[in-house]
Amino acid sequence: MAHSAASPSVTETSFILRRLHSLTGIIPLGVFLLFHFFENSSVRRGGEAFNEAVVAIGKMPYLYAVEILGLLAPLVFHAVYGLFIRTPSRPNVAAYSYGRNWAYFFQRATGVIAFVYITFHVIATRGWALFVKGQDITYSDMHQHLSNNGTFLLYVLGILAVTYHFANGIWSFSITWGLVVSRKAQQRLALLTMLFFVVLAVVGLDIAWTFRTERSFLAALGL
Repeated sequence: MAHSAASPSVTETSFILRRLHSLTGIIPLGVFLLFHFFENSSVRRGGEAFNEAVVAIGKMPYLYAVEILGLLAPLVFHAVYGLFIRTPSRPNVAAYSYGRNWAYFFQRATGVIAFVYITFHVIATRGWALFVKGQDITYSDMHQHLSNNGTFLLYVLGILAVTYHFANGIWSFSITWGLVVSRKAQQRLALLTMLFFVVLAVVGLDIAWTFRTERSFLAALGL
C-alpha cells in the first residue's frame, strides 16, 4: 500500500526522530548541564553559598513543570531512542581505529554510562531529599554522599561520561544539522569539542572534589 501524503514514511519518521534526538542532546539537556555545573560551582564559596543557590532555584515558578516537561521527558526520549538507534550500529573500531570511529564508539558507550549515572544521581540526591527528608538537598547531604569512596568513583566516571557525551554530541549535532560541512572544518570542530570536553570535565570533577573535601583544586591553582 502506498503512503498517503498525510502519513510520513518510515524513513521520514526516522529522519525526524534522529533530528529530535540530536536537538534534545543540546537543547535542553546540554544547556541544563552547563547551568547545573554553574549552580553547583557555588560550593567553591562554601557550603552556605551552595545552600543559598539551591533555595533560590527552589523558588523558581513552575519548577516541577520545567523539570518534568523540560528535562525529564527530553532525557527519557534521548536515552531510549539513543539505545534504539545504537542496537543495529556496529562500529568496527578493531579494524578501523581512526579518530572518528573511536569517537563514535565512545559516544555510544558514554551515552549508556551517562544515563545510568544521571538516574542514580537524581534518585540519590534530589529524590532522596524530597521524598525522604522532605526538603531540598543541602551541602551537608552532598558532602556525606560524596565522602563514600564508591559513590565518588561512580561520580568521577559519570562526570567523564556526561561531559564527553555532550562535547562530542556538539560535533555530531553540527554535522547532523549541516552547520559544518567541509572536512577541514569538521576536523577543527572535533579538536575544539575535545578541548571543551577536557575543560568541562575538569570543572565537574572539581565540583565533586570540593563537595568531598571542602577544597577546590582549581581554586588552589588560582583558577
